[in-house]
Amino acid sequence: MLSVVTLDEVVLTASSLLVSNVKAHASKKEAYGLYSTETLALVGGSSLYARYCSFDGYMHLFQLHNLSVRERSVCALLNNTMSSGISLLYQYNEFSVSDHSVLRVVGNSGSVSNAIYSPNLFTVQESSWLDWRDNDVGVGAMFHEVESTFLVIDGSSVVTLTGCRMGSTGRLVSFLRFVGAGCRFVAGCLTVAGRVLTTAELKLYGITKVTTVAACGECTKEGDCFAPLTTAVSDCKCQCAAGGHGDVCVPAPVPAGPPSPPPPPTPPPTPLLPPVGECISDMVYPE
Repeated sequence: MLSVVTLDEVVLTASSLLVSNVKAHASKKEAYGLYSTETLALVGGSSLYARYCSFDGYMHLFQLHNLSVRERSVCALLNNTMSSGISLLYQYNEFSVSDHSVLRVVGNSGSVSNAIYSPNLFTVQESSWLDWRDNDVGVGAMFHEVESTFLVIDGSSVVTLTGCRMGSTGRLVSFLRFVGAGCRFVAGCLTVAGRVLTTAELKLYGITKVTTVAACGECTKEGDCFAPLTTAVSDCKCQCAAGGHGDVCVPAPVPAGPPSPPPPPTPPPTPLLPPVGECISDMVYPE
């Protein structure tokens, strides 16, 4: 299977892995941007970041078989783009985020069928955070899952689903059916088929068990930061306690790397043509 980065039975312990500013084009349809063939484990304050990448012609931005993020570790897909494909994140077997850890899928965009494709068990527990914000999948769905999918979130953890644009929400009703009592679910400012959902419409689109409805432009400690390591939010900036890292106070160091690429240059303005029918005597000609 073709991929830009392939991870085969990788365990990161108190360490970091960064994939950043990669631009790649696949000539074959069955190719992945990042591909973890077996179990990928992040433990002991480790972090894996894929950010500012552009993948053209790939099926999935990141396909994983088994992912275990635990012991104050972080896995993050940030500000990546795909021209087309099936999903941003494809979970083949089991996902587990536990023990004050974080999984972030934030600021990604592309004409993909689904943002998250999850056919199996997905657990978030022990004061962990599932951060899904500001993703844009065009006319695609936010979630795809099958009958075997179970999203299990305990009462100490947080899920954020805000600022996303999509054609449909997908099968969120069944996806969220095992959210535990006490779990904090922050949702809102979601654009579906070109229209921002109202609070009353969230349930109609399968977004249930919401504990905090987030308005567009609003920032909260629980919805926009890793709350256990955040003291306050000021002007939509998280203020970190000891042990908090980066702009959202995650529990593991953020890998240093190149900044985001500059935006494309603005094209020069189109010169104005003289009005049709203007008198010749009024026009200025060079000497």
